[in-house]
Amino acid sequence: MDAPKKTGSGSSAILAKGLGKAYRMYARPSARFFELFLPGKKLHQEFWAVRNVYLDVPHGSTVGIIGENGAGKSSLLKLLTGITRPTEGEVHVQGRVASLLELGAGFHPEFSGRDNIHLNCSILGMSDAEIAERFPKIVEFSELGEFIDRPVKTYSSGMYVRLGFSVAASVDPDILMIDEALSVGDEHFRGKCINRLNEFREQGKTTIFVSHDMGAVKSMCQHVVLLDKGEVLAQGNAEKVADEYLKRAKTRGNERLGLANRTSGAYPRWGTGEIETLEVDMLDGTGAPTLVFQTGEAFQVRIRYRVLRDVRNPVFGLGIYRSDGTYVNGSNHHWREHPLEIETARAGEQGEVRMSFEHMPLLQGAYYLTSFLYDHSKAAPTAIDHREHAVGFEVLDTRRLQHGMLYLPTRWELVRQREGREERTVSPS
Repeated sequence: MDAPKKTGSGSSAILAKGLGKAYRMYARPSARFFELFLPGKKLHQEFWAVRNVYLDVPHGSTVGIIGENGAGKSSLLKLLTGITRPTEGEVHVQGRVASLLELGAGFHPEFSGRDNIHLNCSILGMSDAEIAERFPKIVEFSELGEFIDRPVKTYSSGMYVRLGFSVAASVDPDILMIDEALSVGDEHFRGKCINRLNEFREQGKTTIFVSHDMGAVKSMCQHVVLLDKGEVLAQGNAEKVADEYLKRAKTRGNERLGLANRTSGAYPRWGTGEIETLEVDMLDGTGAPTLVFQTGEAFQVRIRYRVLRDVRNPVFGLGIYRSDGTYVNGSNHHWREHPLEIETARAGEQGEVRMSFEHMPLLQGAYYLTSFLYDHSKAAPTAIDHREHAVGFEVLDTRRLQHGMLYLPTRWELVRQREGREERTVSPS
């Protein structure tokens, strides 16, 4: 099968037709050897990392490739860049290509950053004069300082990204392909990279961008391709395809978290037992059960219970924790400006308690709930049924409007004095 071809005409920067890549999987290394000497004997299984992909990327466009881990995104980029040869189909690429794929790809670990810059620029077709001219800007953009003369095997993952992106962006490519590497860098450098990508777009360059950051994908890409198990599941408008990915991610997240919650019996649970809490459910704004939420959407937590023995003044509460154990918030129906009182709960009673939020205040991450049920008739509240890590859940923040752990509604105001006039602009929360 032919390697990717470069065409000299046409409006497409990249054109892939029926593209596929299969790998042979052997049960043991010796099977590969025996297969060579046993004609007609198949000792391997085929794994299709990419299958039947059609792509037509116009010049000057920014295309996002999204999908879950193992969907075939990196394998597709390797085919488009010519790093691997397709098993079937063909690829046509028009223009100079620069890529930033796996961390460390294309770097010699024993060479210094300086030597690797010269090596990579040479491979990308730059002359010695061009390298000498652009070298200072590459080093300046990377912000590696004295590390530029140290072996790259001593670099952190973030430093690899700094060096790789600085080289890739410096060769003035017609097509730039990036595989999720920017997620490793710090916020400062990531911002610089995003600015450079925006410059490429304004200059009419073509960018292929693999990312799990739907906020970046929606803001940067006009066209998005959604891969699943090596095949194109959907492609088209960035907003529409990204939302389809999020729906699938929410479904799978619910399946995964549901299984984890059902098998989480190892977490501590204690109390005197007069009341037993049953299910702890989380509901979205429509009342549908879910374990994956979006920042800003309404949600509820519902605790079902049954009373086994009479008890006075029971109080239900919930604690929200980040996955690392950071205590985010605790609340109950008694410690409030207008308390809800349960004077006595009689044996045989059943019911449910609900805590509602108008807006999910958490930013993206993994969290869990601990349910509290305490007897407040005593001087020191005593646990009736305390359940650590009662349910785990996740929050997605596709807008990426803030950083940290909590979304805080804010109002920004900009006042500018220009040409003797005051200009005032207000951004509501």
